[in-house]
Amino acid sequence: MAVTAASRYREPMSTATPEVDPGRVACLAWLRRRLDADVRQAPDLLWHYTDAGGLMGIVSGERLWATQTSFLNDSTEMAYGFELVTKAMMSYEPSHLKEATARYLGRLFDLNRAPLAGWLDRNLEVYVTCFCAEGDLLSQWRAYAGRDDAGGYAIGMGTDPPMQGWPQDSPSGHEVALRRVLYDPVEQEAACHELIDTLVPIVDADPADDELQRSFARNLVSGIVEFASWCKDPAFEEEHEWRIVYVRNNDHSKLPVRHRIARGLLVPYVELELPCPVEPLHGHLPLQAIRLGPGPDPVLKRRGVETFLGNFPHFADVRSEGSAAPLRL
Repeated sequence: MAVTAASRYREPMSTATPEVDPGRVACLAWLRRRLDADVRQAPDLLWHYTDAGGLMGIVSGERLWATQTSFLNDSTEMAYGFELVTKAMMSYEPSHLKEATARYLGRLFDLNRAPLAGWLDRNLEVYVTCFCAEGDLLSQWRAYAGRDDAGGYAIGMGTDPPMQGWPQDSPSGHEVALRRVLYDPVEQEAACHELIDTLVPIVDADPADDELQRSFARNLVSGIVEFASWCKDPAFEEEHEWRIVYVRNNDHSKLPVRHRIARGLLVPYVELELPCPVEPLHGHLPLQAIRLGPGPDPVLKRRGVETFLGNFPHFADVRSEGSAAPLRL
């Protein structure tokens, strides 16, 4: 059974009660539409590229590491999405809005003071685990080939239904969500304007109402964070990336931040528990395949993986397969 809407994105049972946040209802509707579209486009397998140490840690510990976005290979991570939203809001046609609404939006996105951008930069904690829709991508093998003499590995995880269920609360109660990364500027702009068009009517209904202003602002921030976490510069389009997103700010029982050394930096990350919800891998990561990257000794590489997997009976059906990429290490 495919999951088409995550539990965290369901609307309140009724919109007639005074406790309902109208901005939240609108933002959740926008998110549901985006997530449902992603689920329909998900390939059968998504691939997580790693080195030998990463492979051993993921299989034996059944945890995935999500890295703080500031430390990813895209130097514009998150900032790219923030800039798109800011530009969209600054060019938003105010002629159909109440005058007070237009003034309020102008203050919120004032480029000179940049109150919203400054707050996001100071306070936001977003962590992601990256996947690729392609399981034998030359650029990814190049990225991981230098980490080990034998080259890298790609871990294939099933998407129907395991990863479609991941947008729901994890067993430990920490909310995570699967995202398809957008690279097409036209698609990015459409998603951005859809968010704005969904939320602006909330504050425009009565721009003097402080509670409506607060509802609009906090849900706009939530929507911007969501949007920015799955928008990247078109230069990275070859990566065909999907990602698991964890917004630590939204977690009341925050996952502990750990650190690893990479490129001489102490890189912050969190460990995510993301088990499969169905048999035969219920309670385990939905591993289905391990692809062996190009390397000088493919026979030994395969033998090592297969004997390692033999230690885990629940992964007995995980297949190992070689790469067709003609990369010389």
